[in-house]
Amino acid sequence: MAPRKRPETRKTLEVVLRSRNKRSRSPRELEPEAKKLCVKGSGSSRKSDSNCLWEGLASRRVPPSCCSIIRALHQHKLGKGAWPSLQQIGAGGSITGMKFNPLNTDQFFASSMEGTTRLQDFKGNTLRVFTTSDTCNIWFCSLDVSDKSRVVVTGDNVGNVVLLNMDGKELWNLRMHKKKVTHVALNPCCDWFLATASVDQTVKIWDLRQVRGKASFLYSLPHRHPVNAACFSPDGARLLTTDQKSEIRVYSASQWDCPLGLIPHPHRHFQHLTPIKATWHPRYNLIVVGRYPDPNFKSCTPYELRTVDVFDGNSGKMMCQLYDPESSGIISLNEFNPMGDTLASAMGYHILIWSQDEAGTRK
Repeated sequence: MAPRKRPETRKTLEVVLRSRNKRSRSPRELEPEAKKLCVKGSGSSRKSDSNCLWEGLASRRVPPSCCSIIRALHQHKLGKGAWPSLQQIGAGGSITGMKFNPLNTDQFFASSMEGTTRLQDFKGNTLRVFTTSDTCNIWFCSLDVSDKSRVVVTGDNVGNVVLLNMDGKELWNLRMHKKKVTHVALNPCCDWFLATASVDQTVKIWDLRQVRGKASFLYSLPHRHPVNAACFSPDGARLLTTDQKSEIRVYSASQWDCPLGLIPHPHRHFQHLTPIKATWHPRYNLIVVGRYPDPNFKSCTPYELRTVDVFDGNSGKMMCQLYDPESSGIISLNEFNPMGDTLASAMGYHILIWSQDEAGTRK
């Protein structure tokens, strides 16, 4: 069970904002000489990447600013009123997965360590409880939703995966892995296609129309270490997996038996760190992931930065790295807006918003 924090040590999530007129300290002022390059990259040799939103980052020598997009949108819609907050679950009740309700964006689904998967609104009201464990020894670790098939899928810490319809009716509840299910993902094009990742060092592919038991998976993809995430590309043709040590894999739907590529990358895991998960850019063939430098990693250099790394999805080549010298924590999660021109990065109790316009990149 997750360790409980003393009440006085709790913090609230905050969005990091940067004033345009305020001078940002340079990495030279904050870090040793070896850390002075904040945004670096090799650029792209492929013509297809020429219009990529990240084009131009490789040549910059100053960190991209963070802009207050989230707060600005809130104020535009609701005026200068108080910033909304949700009622806290309490110590040990961490949110482990969250998805907006595709049928009502004023609501969202959430799985948590309090032992439930539920639908709630932004006033803190619980509208429907989909799953509950009724015990402190079992909690839910992952969640996904399909508006086409109108189903909710969630996985727990002992290897069970539960499929429900939007009305809360349980369709099946099966133990699909030997250990914790860290991630569940429905294919965006064929939402009957399900990927599950687990700390049992496997990723499994399932056909929801043919699930009969734990042995009815279509493919099992073994890994050398526990797996944090498995997510489909926007076109549904590839699968991106992130282990808990130093490897990112790309699989193709045409050949699940063998990964198309292996990208060595340091993102080691420990108990109190939000699992680092690589993700796809929604419009370009790019992979984005937070870096947690590992002194045992082959290419580790002295004073290596905790950056956001951007890779070419075909070649695995590093395109560029993003770094904010005023927020040097470990970035575990990255999420793009649907257009792909704004990236939100989560680190501890902070959220960084990387804007294409603020970074000075070309459209």
